[in-house]
Amino acid sequence: MLALLLAAPAPAHAQDVLVIPYLGFTFKGGSALFADLERGSGETASALGASVALVGAGILGLEADIGYLPGFFERGKRQIVVPGSSVTSLTGSVVLTLPLGITRESLRPYVVAGGGLMRAEARDIISTFPIRSTMPAVALGGGAVGFLSNSVGVRFDLRYVRSLGQGDDPIAGTGPRIRFWRGSVGLVLRY
Repeated sequence: MLALLLAAPAPAHAQDVLVIPYLGFTFKGGSALFADLERGSGETASALGASVALVGAGILGLEADIGYLPGFFERGKRQIVVPGSSVTSLTGSVVLTLPLGITRESLRPYVVAGGGLMRAEARDIISTFPIRSTMPAVALGGGAVGFLSNSVGVRFDLRYVRSLGQGDDPIAGTGPRIRFWRGSVGLVLRY
């Protein structure tokens, strides 16, 4: 039955462009960076960003996402050693969702998988171990989108984002260095 559902052609239908500004938080983060002096990457941090998705009536779509995490390497409000830091991720993903024929206009669950870049920046008080590194990254997650009207909705999203490989900062070194889970709620504008 599932194979027939997936093999059935989607009706001719224009693709929807979804613009999704969001707010959220990170948790279960971590960093193997020597320069994570306050070990703040493991604490909950705020997140803000935006996604643009192209989704039709079928099961496949595309998404571009940019997320900004201010204070990612800072521990609480103290900021004794690290007075400023941030992590920015830019990813492109494939979206796999239930067809509109099944969900109609109710909550439409989805999963995403993709890759892109992650930029980490931090400075300590005396600039001994500054971080300015851009690394390849992967993002995996899922959530659900529901519409309140024809053009306005809400998205609930949970993603795991992880850097890979070698960054371009000699202090950052090689290997997976930054990881976190990001939960967010976004306003969906459909065009």
